Amino acid sequence: MNRAKIVATLGPASAEEATILALIITGVNVFRVNLSHGTPEGHREVVKTIRRVSEDLKVPVAVLADLQGPKIRTGTLKDHQPVLLKDHETMLLSAQDVEGSESMITTNSQELVDALEPGMPVLIDDGKIVLEVEERVDERTLRCSVVQGGLVKERKGINAPDATLNIDALTEKDRLDTRLCMEMQVDYIALSFVQRAADITVLKNFIGELGYIPPLIIAKIEKPQALEDIDAILSLADGLMVARGDLGVELSPERVPIVQKRLIDKANLAEKPVIVATQMLESMMTHLQPSRAEVSDVANAVFDGCDALMLSGETAVGEYPIEVVRMMRRIIEEAEKNYLTFRHKPHESSDLQSPNFYHAIAHSASYAALKADVKAIVVFSTSGSMARRVSKLKPLRDIVALTPDRQVYNRLALLWGVRALVIPFGPNTDETLQMGEREILAHNLLSEGDRVVICAGNTPFLGATNMLKIYRFGESHTYQAL
Repeated sequence: MNRAKIVATLGPASAEEATILALIITGVNVFRVNLSHGTPEGHREVVKTIRRVSEDLKVPVAVLADLQGPKIRTGTLKDHQPVLLKDHETMLLSAQDVEGSESMITTNSQELVDALEPGMPVLIDDGKIVLEVEERVDERTLRCSVVQGGLVKERKGINAPDATLNIDALTEKDRLDTRLCMEMQVDYIALSFVQRAADITVLKNFIGELGYIPPLIIAKIEKPQALEDIDAILSLADGLMVARGDLGVELSPERVPIVQKRLIDKANLAEKPVIVATQMLESMMTHLQPSRAEVSDVANAVFDGCDALMLSGETAVGEYPIEVVRMMRRIIEEAEKNYLTFRHKPHESSDLQSPNFYHAIAHSASYAALKADVKAIVVFSTSGSMARRVSKLKPLRDIVALTPDRQVYNRLALLWGVRALVIPFGPNTDETLQMGEREILAHNLLSEGDRVVICAGNTPFLGATNMLKIYRFGESHTYQAL
């Protein structure tokens, strides 16, 4: 099994039940539902399909719903025709609700116009067109010079790397979509264009007002401003996504690899899952083979220590959704054969940031797994926290997580190296261990006689807390301590 997980974005190329089934069998662990596109009815149907297929296959699959966020775009153009901006010419950028032309490009964001100052760059269509603000004409309009011209189309993205926008973290569409996410009981919600920790609080408070059991929140890091507040963001979010699309436009391209590595390290030290996303196998949207650079990119994300790698257009609208997942899995598996060559020892991969029993148990389980030459670490967990802590230590042993909660079971699909099973916990430790043993054997995850580390955190259903034991697994259905 590949330990780094695969996230696949669903879209026209992959939303049919047969394709979802094939994607899970091929190696997808998490499906991303992009709420920027589609309809509520369509999203409900696809989530139902994921749950049904997952249950039929008896494989945990997480659903990650991605909020659109305050995406800033160009406005409508005269006759809906692209306009040509020429280098060194002067033009206007305006928040007026009028049609644009060669002399004036409009935007849907007054907040963008408010935040821009003379000398700041404005990037259109992923940086293909670059403007520089010269002066403010009035409160709704700026005069800009064209640094790099080209054809401007309607509804193309606008980025302002140097501007901090005074903009709501949740748009009205995001609030409607969040309600939909609660109804669908998704496992994770990705919050787009996070600038500060307060943005996470806004989403959490809104979910709290709805009265639902909250999903876990993934902060998408795609704004330079987020890097300045990253520690506070990590303390509030449940995980990170290194969203290299907009991040690569707003930062200098050469900075993105270093930022990616630092974000992964920070997430690992904070014991939060981290996803690397965007353009991982982009050429496979139209070709059966990736470029050599893309293969290296995927492998290096594995070496960096990410929990999961995400496919976007490759599976949403690409021509070869199954083949691209198969290729990503092959690259991950090959990289993981050489993981220790590029990373430090597993038990040294994280510091005890706030020492407590839970950290001590996770570290001890990881260390024991290495030194006692065990086959696997078996984690009993009601919330998934202990499984997450063990996963973050990258023990290079199988991690089998047992939980009585089906939602936790699905969420664990995102975590590095974790294979989850859902079982009811018994009235005492011995009965629960025996039920876990039977389920693990039934799924062929371990064999009788395998040496295992068994651990648990605060697990009231198990009748024990902070447990750590080493056993010879499955002999006569008893647990003989070694």
